[in-house]
Amino acid sequence: MIEQKSIQIPYLPDPARVVTYENGFTFVYVPKKGDVFNVSTWVKTGSLNEDDQINGISHFLEHLMFKGTERFKPGEFDKAMESMGAIINAATWKDFTFYYITGPKGRTDGHPVGENFELALDMHADMMLGSTIPNEEVGPPYDPFDPNYKGEKRERSVVIEEISMREDQPWTKIYNSVNHMMYQDGHPYQRDVIGTRAIIGNVPRETIYDYYRRWYSPTNLTTIVVGDFDFDTLEEKICRTFDFKKFGLTENTKPSAISASDYRAPEKKRYDEIKGEYQTTFFIVGYHGPEAKNLPDTIALDVVSHVLGESRSSRLTQALLEKPANPVYNYVSTGQSTFKLGNVFFIQGNFNVEESDSAKEILKQVEAEVEKLLTTEPITQDEFQRAVKKLKVTFAETSETASGIAEAIGEALTVAGTLDAYLNYQQVLNELMLEQVNAAAKKYLSKDKAYTSVMVADPNSSKEESEGDA
Repeated sequence: MIEQKSIQIPYLPDPARVVTYENGFTFVYVPKKGDVFNVSTWVKTGSLNEDDQINGISHFLEHLMFKGTERFKPGEFDKAMESMGAIINAATWKDFTFYYITGPKGRTDGHPVGENFELALDMHADMMLGSTIPNEEVGPPYDPFDPNYKGEKRERSVVIEEISMREDQPWTKIYNSVNHMMYQDGHPYQRDVIGTRAIIGNVPRETIYDYYRRWYSPTNLTTIVVGDFDFDTLEEKICRTFDFKKFGLTENTKPSAISASDYRAPEKKRYDEIKGEYQTTFFIVGYHGPEAKNLPDTIALDVVSHVLGESRSSRLTQALLEKPANPVYNYVSTGQSTFKLGNVFFIQGNFNVEESDSAKEILKQVEAEVEKLLTTEPITQDEFQRAVKKLKVTFAETSETASGIAEAIGEALTVAGTLDAYLNYQQVLNELMLEQVNAAAKKYLSKDKAYTSVMVADPNSSKEESEGDA
């Protein structure tokens, strides 16, 4: 190993260990009393490292990682984990892909780390380093737009069906529209993480396997174990199961060299209307935020989001839904997505449009509330204190479960690039001043920095209304 550090995790009595090995692989152990364990591996690749030819390959690979290794046939991993009562899943996003198992340790007689955990760790590591991506599981390339295709489809068709379902979702359409406006052409954040039917229908198995071998390299992997273990025994098993040389994974591939300064697209349009097949109108307003590693500004915008639209008492909810006698808005909310190359602050909602009105006119009500927050009615001390209290509670809740701790650590290391984004959260929040929050709002949320996409209601449509997050 190159380095081993002892760190104190918030709300936990015993320090965690962070080990970095010579090949760049990182292992984090968080001691947490109890019988439940969580083991997860975070990979520093998502749509960030794709291009227009392989868009969606990270997500397709995530599906295929569960389709067997040299040691375990397809389905054996799922069956073994389910038989012990464990929960398994994976997720792909712009900056990362991660895989996890949460379950009971099992009996310890003859198994120092627990019978269930020992098997889970063994199979998890084998999957991460030794997935074979079998051709018969991928399925042959085919034209996903050909209604007469009768050939074999396999996992390729599963992903294509998932894409097809998302294509009909209004939130997906307007979210992708906002992304196209917010980023320069060719920027990885501009594309949909799930890819397109055409790309997934035709990407060869060899391309997927090459991508896997390139990006699932030691320096791009972080494995986190949360549970009640003896560290020395656990670390020995980590080194034995994550044997990169055994699988020939010795080369390290660094993530994309794109920098945060490359993401803005000021010359492009800032308003887009899409024809929809719904009886109501959906919208998203997006703003470029700070980089995820900029903790003070990120937390300041979290406070702004809570005040503006994250609760029933928030300004947008009160002004647009609660106080009007006949509100035209059905739903409105705010939030901040943290990204390596720059966060995105968003406002989203759904409203009704009368024939005499236009979507732009109705959206002025949202613009007015944001403008008041930036100028005549900045966030008050009372609003600030309530938001800070809520954020403290939300943060504390992450330490209540093994999976919550693992996700917080994994996202900090993978997206922000430093564990400080998690460890220092409380300190930065406690030191945050009202003046900083209002300054951050003015810095990032001015009207000339907004990108708005609207799905215009179709009065002739019979589709049902829909609400929810993008």
